[in-house]
Amino acid sequence: NLVYHGMSTFQSPDVMRFLGRNIPPDGRLPHAFAGEVVSDLKKRPEGIRIKHRVKENSIKLYDKQGSVLRTETTINNPYGFKVYRPKDSEKDAKPQWQPMRKGIADLHRLTQVSQSANNRYLNALAATENTSPLSKWTKKLCRQVSWKKKTARAINPFSPVDFELLKTVSRGEFSIAGFRNQDLRTYLYKGDDETSSEERRRRSAAVTRKIRLLRAHGLVTKVPHSHRYLLTKKGRIITTAFITAHQADINMLTKLAC
Repeated sequence: NLVYHGMSTFQSPDVMRFLGRNIPPDGRLPHAFAGEVVSDLKKRPEGIRIKHRVKENSIKLYDKQGSVLRTETTINNPYGFKVYRPKDSEKDAKPQWQPMRKGIADLHRLTQVSQSANNRYLNALAATENTSPLSKWTKKLCRQVSWKKKTARAINPFSPVDFELLKTVSRGEFSIAGFRNQDLRTYLYKGDDETSSEERRRRSAAVTRKIRLLRAHGLVTKVPHSHRYLLTKKGRIITTAFITAHQADINMLTKLAC
C-alpha cells in the first residue's frame, strides 16, 4: 500500500515540498528551477525501496530485511537550504539566514532539515495504513449530519460530482499548505473561464458550500487565522480509501474478497 500510494499519488511538486522547496498550492514550479524530479522503485533481496529525488537530494523509504521500515533523507547539495548564522566574511556580525554550507559546520541545521523532510513524507503516507473496512466509512459518509445547528446532506463518494470533490481536496499539493476556495475552483471548473465577476461570485459561493459540507462531515478543518483548509486524519483516510477503490480493477477486488 505504501509503495502504490507513493508512486501513484506523489507528483513532482509534492516531492519538492517534502525536500523543503517552497512550491505554491497550484503546483507551479519556479521559473529558475532547472533540474529533474525523479521517483523510482527497486526490489532487492533485502526488501523494497522507493526513492524520490530532486537534483542531488533525495528522500527514500525501504524495509530492511522485511523487519524495519525506514525513511531516510540524503542531502548532497545543501546550498538550497538556509541556516541562521553570521556571515563568514564579517566578524561580530548579527546572525542572518545564510545558505547552508557543506561539511560539519551546519550539521545541526542539516539534521533539522532532514528530520522535517522525513516527517512531511511520513505524514503524507500515513493514511494508507488503515485496516478498517470501506463499509465503515461509507455508512458514516452517506448520512445527513448536523453541524452548527444546520443539516448537511450526505456525501456519495461514488457519484462523479462528490468523488471529484474528494479527489481534488486530497491532491498532494494541498497536504502541506492546505487549500483555498480559489484553489478548488481552479480544479473543479478547469477548462471553463470565469468570464464575469458575477460568474466568479457564483462559483465561489458554490465552492464555499462544498467546503462547508466537508467540514460538517469532519473531513477538513480550517487553518486558524487564514482562509486555508486542511484534510483531517479522518478526511485523509476516507479520500485515500475511495480513490483506491475507484482505481481498483475486478481482479484486485476479487482477490481481496476471497
